[in-house]
Amino acid sequence: MTDDTEAKLEAMIFQAEETPLLLRKKVVGGIVLAFLLTAVLYVVTTEYFGLSYKIDAEPFQEWVEERGVLAPIVFILVMALSVLFAPVPNAPIYIAAGIVWGPVLGTAYCMAGLTLGSALAFWIARRVGRKHLPRLIGHRMANRLDTLVEDMGGRVVFWSRMIPAVNFDWVSFVAGMTAVPFRVFIIYSFLGMLFPTGLTVVAGDGLGRDPRITLVAGGIWVGVILASAGYFWARRKHLMGEGVRGPDPGAVTPAELGTPAAVVGERPISGADET
Repeated sequence: MTDDTEAKLEAMIFQAEETPLLLRKKVVGGIVLAFLLTAVLYVVTTEYFGLSYKIDAEPFQEWVEERGVLAPIVFILVMALSVLFAPVPNAPIYIAAGIVWGPVLGTAYCMAGLTLGSALAFWIARRVGRKHLPRLIGHRMANRLDTLVEDMGGRVVFWSRMIPAVNFDWVSFVAGMTAVPFRVFIIYSFLGMLFPTGLTVVAGDGLGRDPRITLVAGGIWVGVILASAGYFWARRKHLMGEGVRGPDPGAVTPAELGTPAAVVGERPISGADET
């Protein structure tokens, strides 16, 4: 990755006017506090009051087994539709897969549905056309995203899938309106989704076997969010500090990210990018 590309990537991520929801200090603090309270409550209620949070998974598993091969097919289709219709939350579906099929098959079925849904979202966006991307993320951001995709390939897709603050579903639609090839998108998208999906499915499986597994999985997720937020805050502070001392020639300021003016050296927006 060239120095120029790295600078553009940092400007796009760390100097945007709005901080992603899961990276805001109050939200991160609330998540950490909620998890710690949940952990304490679990220990107290199980050790001193003998309560059990284990879910009896057998009725669900038997009901699914009675449907035979139709059950995983329907599940994969539902998972794919949850990608196309962004308001549908994915986490409860992952957890249900873990309860019913366990960590291995549950993750496999979730990944099959997510990959199918991501592919459909990508192609729908590509059919709609590159010319509509600026309406979603702004002209300068659209140009910069295309440039980053060209220089970095699938790494942009991979890390956007791995970062907890990024909505999985919108990544597919946005990627479809950039210059990234479908093969590159689908491979790196799959790799980027594997860890967070598998971790959530394991959390669901823990509810049917040992809730402590779910608690550990939740702790890992909180740790990932906390680490991402810490890096984001430190990097943004560093870059903003450099901006106070005076930006480098040609540097892009946060206010410019949403302006429609052309950027020297970046690709112009045109309908030719649709194909």
